Amino acid sequence: MVIKMAGKNNDKRGANHGANELNERKRKVLWAVVQDYSETAEPVGSRTIARKYNLGVSSATIRNEMQDLEDEGYLEQPHTSAGRIPSIKGYRFYVDWLMQPSPVTDDEKSMINHILEEHVTKQDEISRDIARTVASLTHTLSVATSAGGKRKFNYMRFLPLDGRRAIMLVVTNQGEVSNAVVDIPADSSLDEMQLLADRMNHFLHGREIDNTDEQLILSSQKDVERDLTPYMHVFKALQKTLQPPKEVYAGGASQLIEQPEFKNVEKMQDILNLLEQRDMLESMLLSSSDQPIAVHIGTENPVKSLSDLSIVRAQFSSGGRIIGSVAVLGPTRMQYSRIIGMMRFMQQRLDTLLKKND
Repeated sequence: MVIKMAGKNNDKRGANHGANELNERKRKVLWAVVQDYSETAEPVGSRTIARKYNLGVSSATIRNEMQDLEDEGYLEQPHTSAGRIPSIKGYRFYVDWLMQPSPVTDDEKSMINHILEEHVTKQDEISRDIARTVASLTHTLSVATSAGGKRKFNYMRFLPLDGRRAIMLVVTNQGEVSNAVVDIPADSSLDEMQLLADRMNHFLHGREIDNTDEQLILSSQKDVERDLTPYMHVFKALQKTLQPPKEVYAGGASQLIEQPEFKNVEKMQDILNLLEQRDMLESMLLSSSDQPIAVHIGTENPVKSLSDLSIVRAQFSSGGRIIGSVAVLGPTRMQYSRIIGMMRFMQQRLDTLLKKND
């Protein structure tokens, strides 16, 4: 096998001096160890590298290079008599400097295109089906979420519930109806609240819901000709009600169980428990990043339960706004080049479709 590696000007890290930490031979040996271990899940020996990869040097030379890589923290030796496996530092160098994203196959392109084209205007369905598809194609656990589409305020009204409470109904331009129970202020009445709603409907009509915040409400006091302070609890309920629903979709838990790293029941239970922490997953998926595709390896993850996993996360944007995100969770020996290549293709294809749809 002839080794082809990314050049030193890899676009993930720019001109960072880290590319020069290893000489060419060590880079090739590290690349080969990562490749082989990702395929076999077995520690890699120098003879295996010499036999399977065309490095042009002897097994003894490779063994010496592997020892140096271990001394420098790029490889680890899990057992005294075993071969080596990549460390977190080794995987990081591989991802940043040695890896080339794999091209997406025609079958994979066809499957991804079908999903994106069918659901391009339905972000929640795209997120759900992308999670399922990526899990199926990569044999990993995938999670996805949408950031909620931009909806516009249509109108609100109040219905009587009992003497001191009312039901607030909020309707969007798409006909979606949300509701919340609110207290009627002591010096107000249901009729006064409905009058306020009529005036607020005029002020808020047609505004994007994700821009309807407390400051905006307060700025309308002059327009509605009254002090809104007694009604702030109502507007807080309005703001909460208008938040676009966010769902976290997961696929591929059964795929992850098949990986040898997760045969341990306790480790797999940790993963299943993780899937119940929807708020944490949503935060992980939608947190801002300066990278279109972010890779967190093992202990680089801020959450302890993720320390045995690597996460490759891609965010999808439209008009500079994040509309959704998908992340692949798998063992640290995951096939980064294939997964990142697939993520890039999805980003580019969805961006093209969204521009066309606009």
